[in-house]
Parts: sequence; C-alpha cells; structure tokens
Amino acid sequence: MANEHTADPVGGSTYLIHSYEHRAYPLSPSRPLTIGRDAACDIMVNEVFVSRHHAEVRADENGRFTVYPTGSTPTILNDLPIDAPNPLHEGDTFTVGTMKFVFTQKRLPVAMAVAEPVAEPGFRASGVDDRRPTLTFPLQGTTKQNGKSTVWIVMAIVLVVVMLVIYQFI
Repeated sequence: MANEHTADPVGGSTYLIHSYEHRAYPLSPSRPLTIGRDAACDIMVNEVFVSRHHAEVRADENGRFTVYPTGSTPTILNDLPIDAPNPLHEGDTFTVGTMKFVFTQKRLPVAMAVAEPVAEPGFRASGVDDRRPTLTFPLQGTTKQNGKSTVWIVMAIVLVVVMLVIYQFI
C-alpha cells in the first residue's frame, strides 16, 4: 500500500477523491494517472468487470485534465458511459468498476488521506485488494480436487470403511 499523509489544507492541487476509501489521488500535469486491473496501474481495481488498462487521466498543455477510457469495458462519467476522451470539470464523477471518483481542484475534506504519488511508473499506488476481498463464491476452492467433488471423495471413503467393517463380521 502506498504511503499516505493527511491532506494539506492548502488548495490549488488537483485530485481524484475516492470517498469510500477516504483517499485522494493527486493528479500531475506531467504524468498520466492510470486505473485498471493490471498491477502496473497507479490505482489497481481487482474486479471482474474492470479492464487491465481501464482508464487514464491526463493533463493537456493548458493544464486541463481529461479522462480517457482505454479499456474494453465502460467507464462511466457523470452516470453516462463514455467511449471517447472527455474533459473533467469541478465535481465531475467517473466510475471504474465499483470505484467512484470525484474530480476536484478545491480544498480536500478534513481528514482525507492523500496517496503518495509513485516515483517510478509501473508500480501501483494503491489497490482495492487492500480493503476488499476478491469476488468469491460459496465453497470456492474447497469443492473441487482434481476434477472430483470433495463430497464424493468423502462419501467413497465412508463407503469403503463401512464395507470393511461389514467384511470383518462376515
């Protein structure tokens, strides 16, 4: 998990806020912020419906930020799916999987943690794995062993034991 510090009350910086995590991700005009399922993304979202390289937020030469959908699954901006780059304005929200981000250039809310920017590209800054388990199903990983059901294996063992006990008395 990335190093974090409490938000500096001074305004003027640009952030993506993820309120569920109480974390703000700083945006840099010199480097895009990548979001996706791949571990090389700045924000890793380990969810089934998120592409490996799902979206990027980049600054143009005027310092305005734009969200670029780069994945095969939809990125939702202000409750509408997008398939082309869209400029971000104060208060815009966009969703990647179940993570909803708010774009802001204003002061951060009190007690908001700021994710440290990553110095070297290819190392993820944060991930959903840090706070939620991967989607699982009941008894996943315990019901199958080499293609056979565990229940059938246990029943077969019990049947063999019962047959051996019966054979002892015959």
